Formats: sequence, C-alpha cells, structure tokens
Amino acid sequence: MEDRVDVESKRVLVLAPTGRDSAAACALLQQAGMTCKACSSIEELHRELAVGAGAALVAEEAFFAADLSAFFGWVGNQPPWSDFPFVVLTTHRDDPRVRRYTLDLIEKLRNVTLQERPIQSVTLVSGLQAALRARTRQYEAAKYLDEREQAANRLEALVRERTRQLQEANNQLVAAQENLTMALEAAQMRTWNLDLPGYETAKPPKQNAASQIWSILAEWSRKVGEEVLPEDRGMFEAAFLQALGSGKFHLECRVTGSQDETRWLVAEGHLYRDEGGRPLTERRQVEESLRQTQKLEVIGQLTGGVAHDFNNLLTAVLGNIELASLRTNDQNVLSVLKSAGHAAERGAKLTGQLLAFARKQHLAPRVVSLNELVSGMGDLLLQTIGAAIRIETVLEKDIWAVMIDPTQLELVILNLAINSRDAMPNGGRLTVATRNIAISDRNRPAGLPEREYVAISVSDTGSGMPQEVTARAFEPFFTTKPIGQGTGLGLSQVLGFAQQSEGEVRLNSRPGEGTTVTIFLPRSRESLPRVVDAAGPVPHTGKAATVLVVDDDAAVRQLTISALKALNYRVVEADSGRVALDAIRERHDIDLALIDLVMPVMNGRQLATRIRAADPARAILFMTGYDDLSGTDDSFASEMVIQKPFKLVELAAAVERTLAVRDGEQPAWNVTPIRQPKRT
Repeated sequence: MEDRVDVESKRVLVLAPTGRDSAAACALLQQAGMTCKACSSIEELHRELAVGAGAALVAEEAFFAADLSAFFGWVGNQPPWSDFPFVVLTTHRDDPRVRRYTLDLIEKLRNVTLQERPIQSVTLVSGLQAALRARTRQYEAAKYLDEREQAANRLEALVRERTRQLQEANNQLVAAQENLTMALEAAQMRTWNLDLPGYETAKPPKQNAASQIWSILAEWSRKVGEEVLPEDRGMFEAAFLQALGSGKFHLECRVTGSQDETRWLVAEGHLYRDEGGRPLTERRQVEESLRQTQKLEVIGQLTGGVAHDFNNLLTAVLGNIELASLRTNDQNVLSVLKSAGHAAERGAKLTGQLLAFARKQHLAPRVVSLNELVSGMGDLLLQTIGAAIRIETVLEKDIWAVMIDPTQLELVILNLAINSRDAMPNGGRLTVATRNIAISDRNRPAGLPEREYVAISVSDTGSGMPQEVTARAFEPFFTTKPIGQGTGLGLSQVLGFAQQSEGEVRLNSRPGEGTTVTIFLPRSRESLPRVVDAAGPVPHTGKAATVLVVDDDAAVRQLTISALKALNYRVVEADSGRVALDAIRERHDIDLALIDLVMPVMNGRQLATRIRAADPARAILFMTGYDDLSGTDDSFASEMVIQKPFKLVELAAAVERTLAVRDGEQPAWNVTPIRQPKRT
C-alpha cells in the first residue's frame, strides 16, 4: 500500500489527441514536479487507470466518437475508498446538445473538474496538484481501512479463543459439580449448573419474562428431578429475576417428586459473569461500539483533509481582502470587503470545528472569557439543536477569566447540547449559564476544592435520568441509546476535559425534571489578550530581515509574499522542499524559514529536519491548515506555528515574535495570534 501511495498517487495520465497538446501538457506538468504518462486513446487511458494513477487530464474531444462503455465501467466499479479525479479541458459552446453531452459526461465521471480553454498554466497546475493531494488521501484512507479490518479480524480471533477457553473452563466446572453432587447425595444436598448462554441475561422486561422463565424452570426441574408446585412458581420467577440483577440466587419453594410427596426446598446459587462483569451475551454490543468508534476515526481522517484544503483557500481569500482594504479609501468598496471578510471568517470558524472533530487540531489552553465563548456559539447551537427547542443564555456580568482550550470547550458544550436535544424529542428549553463561584459562596457544591471557580452549565427540560443511570453516566462506552446511535463517549470526554483543565463536573438529573451538567473551571488571574484590529495599521519595528516562504499552494504562497513585502521584509519563495534547500545553500542572508507543514514529496517536518541538520539555530515558523505537531514524540512540537487562515496582523506578529525569540529579544507589541504547542 505504501508503494501505491508513493508512486501511483503521484502519476498524471494525459489524453489530448489534437496536435501537440499532449506533449505540451506533459512538459508543463513535469516542470511542476509531476510524473506524466501521455495516452493516445480512451482504450490506453483505461489500461493505465487499471495500473494506477493519481489524476487524469483529458481534452473533451477525446470522448467524441469513442467507445466509452468499458471506460465508464471502470469508473463505476471503483472500490468504496476510491473516487478517481478527472480534469477535463472544455471549450465554451452555446449548442444545447453539447451542454447536455457535457452534463452527462460529468455524471458518469463522478469526480470531475472542468477547466475552460484558454486556460492559464498556473491554474492548470494548481488544479492537478489539488487532485493529486485528494487522490493521495484516498490511498491513505484505503490503507487505514485495511489496517482497521485486520485489527477487527485479530479481535474476532481473540474473542473466539477467549470463548473457547471459557467454554472449556465451564465444562471442567460442570464435571467438578457432578462429582460433588455424587459426594453430597448422602447428606440430601445437591448442586445444579444451569447453562444460560442461550437465554437473555440482562434483566428482561416483565412482558417478556414469562417465556424465558418457563424454559429455565423446565431445565431446572429436569436437573432437580422434582416439579415446583404451580402456586409456588412465582417464587421461582422472583428468585431468577433477582439473580439477574444482583448475581445471587435464593429460592424457598415447595416441590413434588415421582411419589407425589410434597416437601420444602431451599436453594442458593450464583450467576457467573466474565472478567468484565458482563454476560457473554453483551459481546455483540461491545463489537458494535468498536465498529462505531472505528467509523468515527475514518470520518475524522477524511474531514481533516477536506478542512486542510479549505483553510488554504480561506487564507488566500482573507489575506487578499485585507490587502485590498489597505489599498482603497472608497467606503462602498470597504463595506463590501468587510462583509466578504466576515463571511470568510465564519468559514474559518466552521473549518476549525471540523478540524477539532477530526482531532487534527492541537488543543492548547489560553485565557478565555466564557461569556464571549458562549455568545459566539449562538448560530452553531441554533443550527445543531433546531427551532423546536428554545435556547436561552444566562451570563453573569463581569465573569472571571479561565485558562482553557476554547475549541475543546465548544465541543464539550455542543456534545451536551446534542444530548439535551435527544432528551427533548417534543421540544423544550436549553439553557447555557455562567457564574462566578467564590470560596465563600453559600451555593458552592459540597466537595469542591477550596479555590475560586467559574461555572458553566448546560440544562434542559427533557426526560431526565434515573439514579442508576446517572451513577454510570461518565463511564466510557456506557450509553442508553440503541445500538448504532451512540458510542457512549460524550460524557466521558466532558469529564476528561474538566480533569485536564484542573476542574470538576457535577451531574444533576431526575426522571421527568430534566438534566443539568455543570463544569467548574479554575479562575485564571491572567488578563485577557489584547485584540488588535486587523483592518487597521499593522505595527512593525522596521527591523530588516529576509524570510523564505515555502508553500506548494500558489495562491497561499503569493498572498504570504505580498503581505510580507507590505511589511517591508525581503522575501525568497519556494514551491517545494527541494527548491527551498537550494535557496538556503545559495543564499546566506535568510533569517527565517516560513514553512507549510503539509506538502507533497517532502513535507514541512522533513524540510525542517534537513534545515536544522545544517544550521541548528535557524529560525523556523510553521504554517498549516491543520495542526500536525501534536504528537508527544515530535521533535518539532515546541516550534512556533501559525494557523491558517491567518490575518495580516497575525502573520506580522508571528514573524516578528519568532525572530525576537531567536535573537533573545521581546516582541515590540503584545498580541497572541501565534501559539507554541505543548506536549500532551
């Protein structure tokens, strides 16, 4: 699989049958660092697709008058992980028949990008680079799914072996009990072993109990050799149901034997469970929870890739909006640019939430106002919960600051809100509240350590939970939802977040009265960070420096270069790790390397490793659409990172701060758009 990712996913197939179009396209793509294969016909393209490739560039005239049945058959029969990307060169025509043919072609190719002639070289190269990145992630997803399937097979084998061992142990126990029975006959004492794997061993509802009880009673009577009197069978049912709940069996009833003699019988017993305290009949539920978790991880992988590309687009959009705003005084134009900037920032916030879901974002704490965080979640909560539930916020004035990761807390609040929504199928009220908790507060919960806290609570008017459910609510994988509708990880993640933040959690719930989950977070004495208006002037010390910008995305690279030049930095650009290394060898005036983490062939981490090997003191600033430096074994986990999409003021602060840290100085101005990851 790794060879396929390294070779096949980077190969571009080119089919342009007219003139020298095919040779010219291959020359252009090879100059951009891609591997090309020119095809002379649809049939040859079909054969090469079967061998493997990353993308295909096809001129539309190649489809005319060709037999496409086998070719479309290959497209339709791709494996589940595959969605091969096609880039089709078209020519604008007003003929309705041509438009219908083009629409039919798009539908049959499935994953297709149309580029209309005449087309600029940079647009063509950029489109194919995006297609190759998407194809690489498909191969990686296939590898990931294959590894998960192998893990599932190993788990299945382990379960089968454990079941065999338990059955063997059970057989040995039965043999021992039979021997003991023979020894106890003289004392009128007997032992029995009821084999229960065929029965439902969780407490059955009353309406289903009878059908199970009579089957078990018949087996028990056969082993005992005597019948329970009909009027005492209720005692047997009660004893069996008690055993399912407590694990202990106690029965006193009257029985009659073959001589129609009636006597009293006293029986004691124990329900045997596995090492985890579960009957074996729960195995199916455990396996389903495992499958749900694996599915979420795969979705997270794909989501992270999509969000990464989207962040690159947003970086170019937001940056160019800011540059345009600095170059005009026309209020009408500025108003339009401001609206566009707000829309792009909403997209950036949504992308950040996708990255957090995909667990591709490093969770680093900072000083936060809970009131501002809750106020900023209004639209997200409304879209998630729906209009049938009324959302209220009760925010205490002058709320204290806390030191937490805001993205992680947003996910916690969102998870709690979703639980509340599920508990109110017919509508209701959801309340998010904040308040300060002083040490002397008379409403302070019992058992809370003596320190000042800020409490944030999520309350609903839903169905509530009985005491036995609330007692287990924070256990991992515990859920009251049907199989396939919940992993049982929501509240355990809430508890983990609170403990990681040195806080506490309290759960209050009663059937029919709703549920309240309150998180107590320690008060922070640090001041909230000063907000700098990105539309205003960008402060800069004027210190001369040369920055090497390394990014394979042309739009992001050009935007970053323009911004740095506007800040009076000297700039050297590179579209790959190889070009960056050549630039460093040729020049001795590069003060800072600004490196994108995710690049083909040589990624940002590999490039930084080679740079540091030659110059351990070289200043490095990473930029990324998703944080890829969160691993505990990452040698670059302490480096500076700026998150895409970034504003010009954030870029200025990041570059100046990185240079200041290198020189042992303090930055000239105090903002916090850059973060320095911590090991977790």
